[in-house]
Amino acid sequence: MSLLQQQLLDLGELFNFSDLSAFTQNIPIEWVASALDLSAQATIRRRRLPSDQVLWLVLGMALMNVRSHLILDAQLSPYRRSEMRLANEFLQQIPSRSVTLFDKGFWSADLLLSLATSEEDRHWLIPARKALVSEEVARYGKGDRLLRMKVSAQARKRNPNLPTHWDVREVSYEVKGKIKTVLTSLPVDTYSAKAIATLYRERWEIELGFRDIKSSLQQNAMTLRSKVKELVYQEVWGLLLAYNIIRREASQAAVAFGRSPCEIRFKPVAHYIAVQLIVMAAANPISATGRRLSELRAGIGGLFLDHRPRPSRPRTVKISKTRYPVDRKAAPLK
Repeated sequence: MSLLQQQLLDLGELFNFSDLSAFTQNIPIEWVASALDLSAQATIRRRRLPSDQVLWLVLGMALMNVRSHLILDAQLSPYRRSEMRLANEFLQQIPSRSVTLFDKGFWSADLLLSLATSEEDRHWLIPARKALVSEEVARYGKGDRLLRMKVSAQARKRNPNLPTHWDVREVSYEVKGKIKTVLTSLPVDTYSAKAIATLYRERWEIELGFRDIKSSLQQNAMTLRSKVKELVYQEVWGLLLAYNIIRREASQAAVAFGRSPCEIRFKPVAHYIAVQLIVMAAANPISATGRRLSELRAGIGGLFLDHRPRPSRPRTVKISKTRYPVDRKAAPLK
């Protein structure tokens, strides 16, 4: 790294980009406690709190490219709206010749059939839910078979065009002594069971992408700083736009160096790009902007990860630090 690039990186301390204060001012924790105490009941599953309290709860969903971590589309809505309805609005934005990795909460014959029955060669991949009722139609090999399942009466009532039954491919594989099972629409003559298992492991990149937004851009803030509903939406869109700008520049740099965009360390790149953009905004002549952008991408070349290890411990939910006593024997909220 040249002396000029090192000096530009050192400017990060002057401008204090580490806290990104525009996105990290929290609503005081006392307000959160007050809202919970005054609530007659709260349901975590449905994310409900009384509407007359100070907290605005927003449901957000995004469509992310796992190879570049770029957000292709996003939807925001009041928290009472169904996540499945938001997912349906993404169908037209999913590109052709693609595979969409879903969380198991999006298991829906209507959603998945609508995605896979199009003529644009779009497929889906989703972890299997427990206690699914099905019958085996064909067996392709060890841990690879075709299943037939019945479409529920409720789903057919909402969409009369759905068939009475649908076929899905089930692939099972072993990871550290445990059997994992996924369901997919990918054809057996094109994708082997091993290829599908490898493809589904890339879903971890989605978790890393959202971690960059919540951890690096928001500094693990519990809430947004906005206190007005309209400004909450504005702040979320601002976060997503800032994230995509950083990711796009990082992706361009990765292509120039022949590397994968997901190999770039997001937080150092965010600081580096922020400093460079401020320097370029005040630099003359303006006609040299293209050259400066090339130099910016060249500077990102030293910010690649040599190896991204997967977590060696199982994922767990950590209790947030609080000055209030924690009653571990309390009954769950209803």
